Amino acid sequence: HWYNLDLPETMAVREKILPEIGTISQIAMSAMDDWGSKITEQDMPALVIIEGLTMYLSREQVGQMLQIIRNNFDNAYVIMECLCPKFVNKEGVEKSIQSTGAVFTWGANSFEELGDIANGFRKVKNDNILRGMLTLSPIYKLVIWMPFVKKMAQKILVFEKA
Repeated sequence: HWYNLDLPETMAVREKILPEIGTISQIAMSAMDDWGSKITEQDMPALVIIEGLTMYLSREQVGQMLQIIRNNFDNAYVIMECLCPKFVNKEGVEKSIQSTGAVFTWGANSFEELGDIANGFRKVKNDNILRGMLTLSPIYKLVIWMPFVKKMAQKILVFEKA
């Protein structure tokens, strides 16, 4: 079963493009609300993908999201995209963000940097977005090996409920 979670106004648009059908369900609420209680298959293994969100939240809000997963699922894997902390408050670097007024407020380079907000989870892997970019464009092979590039890349943290 696939669940799409987004704010109600965004979900109204999404529903027109990808309507709820069969094993696709829509949950129109904030990621900080108790969306986990809306999932009917809580005893089944869950994969939670958090993409394009954490950089706009506070550390506490990210912790609140993880608490919802911890409280509602017995067996959960999380794949979470995180902004490199050096880019916090530097949203002007990203042209697609400049006109929105959005602000980058939080980032983490590793699962270990999550600290106590990840209590109840254990690390599977710290990764970054570069491996995926390499698949899309082989030109990245020229820079992917550079430590500076790896350090500044967006992180992909993979962890599971302990």
